[in-house]
Amino acid sequence: MRLDTLEIGKDAVVASVASDDQALRQHILDMGLTPGTEVTMMKYAPMGDPLEIRLRGYELTLRKDDAARIELVGIHDTDTGPRANAAIGTTEHPALGEGTYSPRAAKTAVPEGAPLHFALAGNQNCGKTTLFNQLTGSNQHVGNFPGVTVDRKDGAIRNHPEASVTDLPGIYSLSPYTGEEIVSRQFILDEHPDAIIDIIDATNIERNLYLTLQLMELDRPMVIALNMMDEVTANGGAVDVNLLESLLGVPVVPISAARNEGIGELVDHALHVARFRERPGRLDFCAPDGPDGGALHRCIHGIANLIEDHAATAHIPVRFAATKLVEGDELVTEALHLDRNELDAIEHIISQMEGEAGTDRLSALADMRFGFIGDVCGRCVVKPHESREHVRSVKIDRILTGRYTAIPAFLVIMGLVFWLTFGVIGAALQGLMEDGIAAIIASADAGLKAFGTNDVVRSLAVDGVLTGVGSVLTFLPIIVVLFLFLSILEDSGYMARVAFVMDKVLRRFGLSGRSFVPMLVGFGCTVPAIMSTRTLPSEHDRKMTVMLTPFMSCSAKLPVYGLLCGAFFPQATVPAMVSLYLIGIAVGCIAALVLNRTAF
Repeated sequence: MRLDTLEIGKDAVVASVASDDQALRQHILDMGLTPGTEVTMMKYAPMGDPLEIRLRGYELTLRKDDAARIELVGIHDTDTGPRANAAIGTTEHPALGEGTYSPRAAKTAVPEGAPLHFALAGNQNCGKTTLFNQLTGSNQHVGNFPGVTVDRKDGAIRNHPEASVTDLPGIYSLSPYTGEEIVSRQFILDEHPDAIIDIIDATNIERNLYLTLQLMELDRPMVIALNMMDEVTANGGAVDVNLLESLLGVPVVPISAARNEGIGELVDHALHVARFRERPGRLDFCAPDGPDGGALHRCIHGIANLIEDHAATAHIPVRFAATKLVEGDELVTEALHLDRNELDAIEHIISQMEGEAGTDRLSALADMRFGFIGDVCGRCVVKPHESREHVRSVKIDRILTGRYTAIPAFLVIMGLVFWLTFGVIGAALQGLMEDGIAAIIASADAGLKAFGTNDVVRSLAVDGVLTGVGSVLTFLPIIVVLFLFLSILEDSGYMARVAFVMDKVLRRFGLSGRSFVPMLVGFGCTVPAIMSTRTLPSEHDRKMTVMLTPFMSCSAKLPVYGLLCGAFFPQATVPAMVSLYLIGIAVGCIAALVLNRTAF
């Protein structure tokens, strides 16, 4: 059986992952779906695609096309119980300089007051933006990474003007699958930040540590911010921070970014590791006596010895380069400038490892990382019990993502948002704005008349500049109100549920489910609709949605439609107007299909 046909409530074990696309296969393995992993089918979207599964203690959403690549064995009724918790005490986290980690420090330290630059990295939805705001306050600016249209935020750390931080895109691994992953990796390798601040969601520590291990392989000074610790402790969980530090060889600071707890200690540790160049004390996560007989351990170290000079010349950490060569990473392979004999020798080493381990190279690497993470969490983490918030969320999901209730619930919620934005609140604020602008224009007109200004100049200033700018500013209240409601929907998690529900329909046109809300907003006003595409995580989806949103007939077109339909179709004005909306949607769909097969 394949994963896309597994019944809800059934468990199964992953037997293999098959895909001609090597990057996609690696992406699936990086998500934890390695051979031998038990998965539980949680639910299907109302339209049957995508689906949600549980594995390794966290939930994961997959499209059916990707799930169909995963072969299963051992199908049975769910018997997954809670993971055995570690027996840990309540040791206080040590102060600066008293940690249990063993970093590798440089011989020379950065002078006090010298400029320092940090990279802030982490998974999506782990509180990275909240932490960035706490670190920088309002002292930040937004731009793009050079050469790409991926958002970049930079800012100076509060009370430390010499220290700045760059907020990297939210990613799950450093594999070259998405543009965001490549941007984050190249920024750390090419820009040489003085240290990395890796933020981890403490409520989902197993999933987040996968990126942490890859960041450690980059061999840069690093500190881990263990976020949402207040939620963990409130629900009976705990983390032995001292033991976690010693196992990783990296300082770990428990924080709550939302409550501004532990931020000062985090900054102190970050400045310390950056100034003293304290690199991770551990880069090797292989088990020399593991179930594969240490085959992967010998493979990585053999490749590392072979490419050490090339890696030094290319300024790429040798351990990171070795693992990326095992993965078949073309970007790293090109950067190392290996000759044919060296490439053949590396392929021979990898093939020998696959024969000894009885598995393929990508699965071996993912298994190595998840095996290490499982051992660490088994020794350091007491999982919290299910919180009241999560229980409530599951109950709400039965309505918001239910097979028969998801679409009606969506229509009610978005109808309420539109009614409040374009009717009650937005219209009232827009009226006040129009009255204020009209008063300013009248005062300016009267003042210019009293001053004896030439009629042409007065008309240019009043009818041209002030009236023109004022007509644009009247959109501001609607944009502000709409963004407020969209922010509430995003922060509450409802946008993710909309994407889950609508993904199957929009994917036929080359979009994801997240594009649905901006396009729907386009029926109210195209300006805030296009602005709201900034919330889309994919550059492809952002550009496609921006191109297609103008096909949705906004409220500003309604008077024009009424005039044309009344003039040309006096006997059927209403059907004609409805047809204009439908034709706009149809043309937008055709344009999406054309763009998806050409420019995108």
